[in-house]
Amino acid sequence: MNEDHMHAFVSECRESITDLNNALLALEDDPTDNEAIESVFRTAHTLKGNFGAMGFSNASELAHVLEDLLDEIRDGEIDVTPEIMDAAFDGVDRIETIVDEIEADGDSQTNPNETIERLRAAIEEGMGEAAAAPQDGSDEATADEADEDGEDTESADESDDVTFAHADEEPEFEDADSIAYARVELDPDGMLGVDSMLALEPLADGFERLETAPSRDEIEEGDYDGTFDAFVADVSTDDIESTLADIGAVEDFETAAIAGADGAEGADAAEATEESVDEAAEAPADESAAENGAAEADAADDEPTEDIEQPDEAVADDTESDEEPAAEDDTEADADQSSDDSSSGSSGSSSSTSSGGSDISSVRVDVDRLDELHGLVEQLVTGRITIRRAIENEDLETAQTSLNDFDKVTSRLQNTVMDMRLIPLRRVVSNLPRVVRDVARSQGKEISFEMHGQDIELDRSILTEIEDPLIHILRNAVDHGVEAPDKREEAGKPREGKVELRASRQRDHVTIIVEDDGGGIDPDIMRNKAVNEGILTESEAEELSDSDAYDLIFHPGFSTADEVTDVSGRGVGMDVVNSTVEQLDGSVNVESELGEGTKVELRLPVSVAIVNVLFVNVGEQVYGIPIKNIDELTRASDTETVNGEPVVRHDDEVYPVIDLDSALEIDPDAAAVDGESAVAADGGELGDMARRSDEEGMLVRIRESVRPVALRCDSFSDQEEVVVKPLEGSLSGIPGLSGTAILGDGNIVPILDVVSLEE
Repeated sequence: MNEDHMHAFVSECRESITDLNNALLALEDDPTDNEAIESVFRTAHTLKGNFGAMGFSNASELAHVLEDLLDEIRDGEIDVTPEIMDAAFDGVDRIETIVDEIEADGDSQTNPNETIERLRAAIEEGMGEAAAAPQDGSDEATADEADEDGEDTESADESDDVTFAHADEEPEFEDADSIAYARVELDPDGMLGVDSMLALEPLADGFERLETAPSRDEIEEGDYDGTFDAFVADVSTDDIESTLADIGAVEDFETAAIAGADGAEGADAAEATEESVDEAAEAPADESAAENGAAEADAADDEPTEDIEQPDEAVADDTESDEEPAAEDDTEADADQSSDDSSSGSSGSSSSTSSGGSDISSVRVDVDRLDELHGLVEQLVTGRITIRRAIENEDLETAQTSLNDFDKVTSRLQNTVMDMRLIPLRRVVSNLPRVVRDVARSQGKEISFEMHGQDIELDRSILTEIEDPLIHILRNAVDHGVEAPDKREEAGKPREGKVELRASRQRDHVTIIVEDDGGGIDPDIMRNKAVNEGILTESEAEELSDSDAYDLIFHPGFSTADEVTDVSGRGVGMDVVNSTVEQLDGSVNVESELGEGTKVELRLPVSVAIVNVLFVNVGEQVYGIPIKNIDELTRASDTETVNGEPVVRHDDEVYPVIDLDSALEIDPDAAAVDGESAVAADGGELGDMARRSDEEGMLVRIRESVRPVALRCDSFSDQEEVVVKPLEGSLSGIPGLSGTAILGDGNIVPILDVVSLEE
């Protein structure tokens, strides 16, 4: 399989896993929700078929046993209990681990036997005394199947009236005794190329003499409407139905017999009957004996059986799973099994580890967006040709006009591409209900979790980074925030706690709030803890406001937990949350009311890739400061001295002055004289303030909401939109620097982080 198909396969599996988790949560919340159980069953069946078609037998077997469990729940044979749901979630976690391995290495080495045995044990224990109940149901199912066979025979008799989807007529097979036809429908709005491959491979592997319309190449390339004709020689319609029913990519199908391929009348069916009779006794010597043998085989088929093939419901036949002994010990997998350590308390963690912080490597783009992009590229090509000819003809007026048009097109192209990078928040929050469920169950708490604003869009790079912080904040809310049910009742609260995630957009920023109705944060405890850990002196703690006391949770290693659990309490996490959000040019704010609950607010930019910056000169070095952080530009002569420290006043507020020479450790001997090394100004918005003498200097006053300081530099020149690349590796932790930008002349300019800049 090529890399594109593998990538699409993994992407589809991840979507199915998310759907499976959320459908299981809905089922656990309301066991009578028929829509939830049908959704769970369909998704598990799709995963099983996809894994099988791609040759990942370990995952296919695991999904099959999970499907068996869900089938028993759907039939009412097993009640939905916390233990049953734990087993089901355990199976989903192991499937996710297998997908992780496939994505990383192209294959999976995981042995899912422990999880499979746990699921089988759950099936047997859950059925209990109802183990004998399927007898009557089997009779009914057999009767239904007989009716279906009758319908198939009827459709075979009417095969002359079959209308093909694409073929003008059935193909000619040399020496074929029968031909079975199938009209196969896939989801035209899905990943048609990948789904087509998933559908065709089992057909091609299972049937040697297969013809399709359109051709197989056209189908695999997705160059059709999602419906294709399949013709198979010398097989029965039952055989092709059985194969299609096990292919998850198939949305629907219809079969018909051509030249006697229906049921047991086809050549293969006759041979199969004779083989089954041969196994029971000697082969009949004449035709009548063969017919008697076939009749005996049919009679055997009419006996009640637990696993009835039901193509319409896409239920796979697997009697072996019921024959294997159930696991005697319903335990978690051995520690040596890399991904069977999925206890309830750690499920959220393992799930977040596999997906949190991982790069969102694919996005779905509307066709209209692609058409717009194509049109802009055409304009760029046309503009390039016009400019080249104008230069060759020394027609400067035409060249200038074309350059202006070129600038407009590139701006539109930039906006279009940036819009294409915007992804709904649901891509990273869809797994959060599972995280909340697992933590709540491990802590013995009852939690109602709601999410609002999932359609709010952010840049792909931001979504990739905020998933882990959101998971950590939610785990804290459930573990530290919401009280145990008994304590809530004692406090006059309902036993069930409430946690809510809300997202909203204000112009170029998105606000994400995680709020709980728990016990809140006691600011006095925060102050005492800070004193005990040497973070603050007693006098500093007394002067600390409640709001500043809450911010202590962002101090590295700070924790108010009385004990360390699998969920939290080690003092690691909120400081990472804060630093991650700040690196995204965002902010975190905590509000709390003792006994009422806590609210954590994240404020994030919609996009951080392209930033409008002001270029400033410090010595011979040029730096960039994001325009959105700047409130005012003024001369350094406005600086005053208060208590021996330089400050600047604005609206009765005092702003400390940070000298960039000192903060950035610039050699004072390299200072620019009369702005000679400054970025050249072209008479833009900054105009007359572009240069200054070495004695005077300039001040850049930062917005108070960002940081109430003013930065002193040698000079500043112009502003420009640049693409900011974040620092990586050992450079990522340098205070005062957020990234770099490459200018049009190839020079690299560091971009200042005014928040972390040291005084």
